[in-house]
Amino acid sequence: MANPQQVERHPVTWYRSTVFASFMVAGTAFTCPGIFGALNGMGAGGGASPDVSNAANAIVFGIIAIGSLFVGAICNHISPKWTLLIGCLGYAPYAAGLYLVDQYKVEWLLLLGAVTCGLSACFLWVASGAVFLGYTEENRKGFATSLKFSCQNLGASIGGIISLSLNISRSYRGSISKSTYITLMTIMCLGAPFAFLLPSTRKVQRTDGRAVVITKAPSLLSEFRVLGSLLKNPTVLALMPLMLYAQWFLSYQWQFNYAYFTVRSRALNSMMFYLGGLIASMSLGWFLDWDRLPRPKRAKIGFLIMLVTSGSSWIIGQVVQARYWTTKPTLDWDGDGFGLGCFLFMLWGVSDPLVTTYKYWIAGTLTNNVNEATFLAALINSVGAVGSTFGFVVSAMKTNYNGACAINTALFFLAMPGVAWVAFTRISETSHGTSLTGLVDGEKDGSSVEEVKRETDVESRDEKAVMVVGEREKGVLG
Repeated sequence: MANPQQVERHPVTWYRSTVFASFMVAGTAFTCPGIFGALNGMGAGGGASPDVSNAANAIVFGIIAIGSLFVGAICNHISPKWTLLIGCLGYAPYAAGLYLVDQYKVEWLLLLGAVTCGLSACFLWVASGAVFLGYTEENRKGFATSLKFSCQNLGASIGGIISLSLNISRSYRGSISKSTYITLMTIMCLGAPFAFLLPSTRKVQRTDGRAVVITKAPSLLSEFRVLGSLLKNPTVLALMPLMLYAQWFLSYQWQFNYAYFTVRSRALNSMMFYLGGLIASMSLGWFLDWDRLPRPKRAKIGFLIMLVTSGSSWIIGQVVQARYWTTKPTLDWDGDGFGLGCFLFMLWGVSDPLVTTYKYWIAGTLTNNVNEATFLAALINSVGAVGSTFGFVVSAMKTNYNGACAINTALFFLAMPGVAWVAFTRISETSHGTSLTGLVDGEKDGSSVEEVKRETDVESRDEKAVMVVGEREKGVLG
């Protein structure tokens, strides 16, 4: 039986292709959230006090939780390109604020930076999702998604390498060096050029010949009708527990690295965590695009891969955490017991991106409509940020680590039934011609929504003209 995805290939200009667009999104992921992850992956934002870092991150993700849904409407009005550009502007003040707190105990810039970082992240993540869920051809959504998160992990791992090289002599707990902060802040400032090079929506060229179309609603308020329809869709609702889980774990894992390892070991763990995630994300993305298997079968196998890797990581994690809670070690790479903690942290580094890549890919199988994809990305971002916010609140409340680990384990396994239902019953071979919310499929024949409407108006006028002529002829004959 022929694969529906084996369609005629159309020539594209390289800098207007969906692959180029995916690389530009990946560039912003490398420089902004990647370096954000590098700072936090070293534990407590790299600094000596986790309390201030937890509070700042709770602000960041709290803003993302609320703001992302509004940015979904804004993105459909101003386009993903300009949304992405705005999203690159507010990360550096966050890193600068961590530096001031760590070096001079001055907190005002960190609070301001948490606000700017949260606002920027709303724009960056929603625009990124619109591109790799909405722009990309069906047979490249796994690649586009995994490329974004692999580059994000690459940025975080390079940040870890930089930190490791600058802190290699620090075989004790405490702060990272001043030069580490300055280097990472500089990288965070380099995201805007990638966003600026992203092709505008009307210029994107797909290899399947279909146009990329965003339908502008009459007002920002009316944009939320799409969101309202998504929130009533059973398939979307079934994925929400996974969205909640898929960022809740960040706080606990970063705290685990801070609590039990020396400065240089934290940097090594961070590097290994994100390098493992890079490889895992790209591997799963390649598999999810592998057209030798039907898409429904890939969805099922992908679910099982995610279930086994993440499930085992939390079961092992619960055992290790119980042991560390009793012994309270400070582990260094040249000491006893380091291997077990490093292995567990790296296992989380592999399993987390598998969850994220699969989550976005399975959302991308539900629609090819850019408007729907934008709000799906906004919803994933918002619900995930709610999870992150509560995760950091739990940490800020000084919940014991056994309890924090148990919460993450429970959230993961509670999310699995809904994902299983979607993966095993709701995935079809193609999403062309379908809609989650009843929107017109403007990309159906390669013409824009405006062109379709114009053609419909012309046909309607022609039909009316024929009717009038017919009535006149009947009158004459009568």
